Amino acid sequence: MEQTLKKLIEERDNEAIINFIDSHSSDRNEKFKSSVHQLTVWNDPETLQSILTWGEKKSLTPATGGNGCQDKDNPILVACQEDFRRCMGCLYQHGYRMKEVQDEAYYEEDKGCVSQRSYRMKEVKDETDYEEDDQVRQFLRFHAASNICYLSLEFTEHKAFQNKEQSTTELTTEEIDILDQIDPLRKVFKKMKDADSNVEDFQGSSELKSNYIGIKKKLEAFTGGILTQCRSMHEVKTILDHNPDDDDDDELDDAYTNWQVALFTGHKDIVSHPNFQQYLWRKMAGDGSINTEIPFKFLKDIPNLGSTTKSRMKRVLWNIKNFPLTILTFLFCYPFVVLTDFLRKGDILFVNPKALEARRLKEIENDVENQQTDNEGSPQGCFDYFRKRMHIPLFRMIPYLFTKVTYLILLFVSIWHKGHSMLEPNFQEQILLSITFIISISYLVDDTVQLFRPKYSFWNCFSLLTHLLLVCGAVLMYVSYQFSPIGTNLADLSGNSAVNVSLALFSFGAGMEFFSVLQWLTLLETTGPMVLCVLHAIKDALRMVSIYIVLFVAHSIAFISLYKPFQPDPTNTTQQLNTTYVLAKDANALKSQRGLISTLFWRIIASAGPEMVNIKNTMDPTDDFSLEFSHLMGLVLWGVYQIIVYVLMLNLLIAVMNTSYSELWQNAQRESKYHKSKFLAKFLEPLEIFPVPFRWIYYLARAVYACKKEKKDPIKQDKKKYFWLLRELILNKQEAEYEKSDDDKMTDLKMDIFNELRKFNNPK
Repeated sequence: MEQTLKKLIEERDNEAIINFIDSHSSDRNEKFKSSVHQLTVWNDPETLQSILTWGEKKSLTPATGGNGCQDKDNPILVACQEDFRRCMGCLYQHGYRMKEVQDEAYYEEDKGCVSQRSYRMKEVKDETDYEEDDQVRQFLRFHAASNICYLSLEFTEHKAFQNKEQSTTELTTEEIDILDQIDPLRKVFKKMKDADSNVEDFQGSSELKSNYIGIKKKLEAFTGGILTQCRSMHEVKTILDHNPDDDDDDELDDAYTNWQVALFTGHKDIVSHPNFQQYLWRKMAGDGSINTEIPFKFLKDIPNLGSTTKSRMKRVLWNIKNFPLTILTFLFCYPFVVLTDFLRKGDILFVNPKALEARRLKEIENDVENQQTDNEGSPQGCFDYFRKRMHIPLFRMIPYLFTKVTYLILLFVSIWHKGHSMLEPNFQEQILLSITFIISISYLVDDTVQLFRPKYSFWNCFSLLTHLLLVCGAVLMYVSYQFSPIGTNLADLSGNSAVNVSLALFSFGAGMEFFSVLQWLTLLETTGPMVLCVLHAIKDALRMVSIYIVLFVAHSIAFISLYKPFQPDPTNTTQQLNTTYVLAKDANALKSQRGLISTLFWRIIASAGPEMVNIKNTMDPTDDFSLEFSHLMGLVLWGVYQIIVYVLMLNLLIAVMNTSYSELWQNAQRESKYHKSKFLAKFLEPLEIFPVPFRWIYYLARAVYACKKEKKDPIKQDKKKYFWLLRELILNKQEAEYEKSDDDKMTDLKMDIFNELRKFNNPK
């Protein structure tokens, strides 16, 4: 019986298959399931569609009340794993769905808008359904659940979009809630996060690990393809600005927008996309609200200047105008404006001009605006001017750089004026040191606060360590100065004294503070990729430290054991006078364990000759060094150590660095754009309006705003616009991919025909 059905399926005889299934009324449902499964495995969408259409009339499909298949026999699971897109579309159309293990809440389409029965994605925690230790099964499930076509079908074919016009029909609240849960962009972001988790925590085969990476790249390419389909920056903004959990119009959002998810979860291909970069630049420029007027306009109109030179000149003139203006307004206006705003609504840092204008229009529409609001006049214009400047992120960068440069100058001057002796500082020096110390404390406090923010990075950790060393060194130095005689020369103190220990901590902190300037160079297109290459080379060197430690310790133990008889014995002062064999003149460093360890350590970066370990026979003046067995073994061990550490390991380190450099340089633009975007993104937060050490003004303003913030009804986003646009972009992307696939198939067919004709015309 089964063989007959299988033979009919192989022959692709639609009518015969239907007649065979219909003739077995007792097990019609099982025969139908088997045929659907077999046709899916054979990737025959035409025959599959015919069988499913007949099954729908007979109420055998899930959409018409038919019983579902077990997970392992679910045909749409097979279609997703094999990426049979046309079969997947047929199955989804007739109600077939996947069952997936996931952390999200179980949702159902038939709440309010859909009444069909289908297989739903839901949480499955039963051991029979999911075995955590079965890594192969886990990967296959993940592979199927990450199928881009299936994720798109869930969204584009949803009942909320069926038989509705985009411009006239409103989506209901229930439909919007469901669409939020099946948003393919959000689900792709989650799948990429899960793939990263499996890559890092995976304890099985490296082959599966590489497969997870491949799935992540496909998911990332899908999101990039959505951005490519956008026809204007307005559409890009609609896609990237979407935040399903944002219910207000201020800039204090707990949930991430789409662009923030892509940036802070490390999706570099998406962030480096040209549309994403242009979108980020527009946000940095205040969504076009920045004033691009420049002084000395006649300079850029000088004849015989190329367009590139004119653009650079315009940029320089803009900086000449806005740098001093922004610094002056920041120092002498911003604090007073914010403190004055406390007497109003206290929202100048948190509500941007666009949101404020929307509020005013809403008040006018609701006839709530009073006469005082209409006649505020000049004060309102003054506050609007400063609000506009505060909410242009480019202007936030200028005070940040100004305070950083000022701090570095103060740090340098403090070190430069530090004397050789412990003298009482004069009044000017006290002021200088106090200001530097207060700024260092402010940076340390801010770094500590940043520990509890999800956007933590390497530079945050580096900054925390830097300022911890500076503050601890300064505090210890101040305390130790109080208990040390005035006028004591620092060179006369022990290296373990509190003063010199504090000086060492402070010196390392100061050096690291100046090293952090490298982060600024990532903003430049010319130096950004090179800075990243330097940092990656340093990481490669640090990864090899463990190997160096093992080799160093192993050889150190061997050398200490081998040369211990030739080291002075504290209990026998006449040893050196009575011994026959002694260390040669050039091997004096091995007479102590400290000297031996030091000699071995510096051989890591510089080689030395055999004279460093020679043993001489005092009874034979003509013999330069002994070649007796144990003495020769010392020479052999010395040679082996240098070959391994200096020749082998050093060249291996260079090779590893070259490999990392080559891999990074191939994606230099992508890496540079990502790190630049991550650095710029922090200026999009109102926190950066007041950089350290003025950050306390921001926290004070936030406390006032929290107290004065009016509790209003949640402000609903225009999700309808986002969902319709996303659906259109996905369909356009699929259509472009199908057209490309058809063109490729036609090209392959032409080549096959051409090759066959050539064989026919040139018989052997």
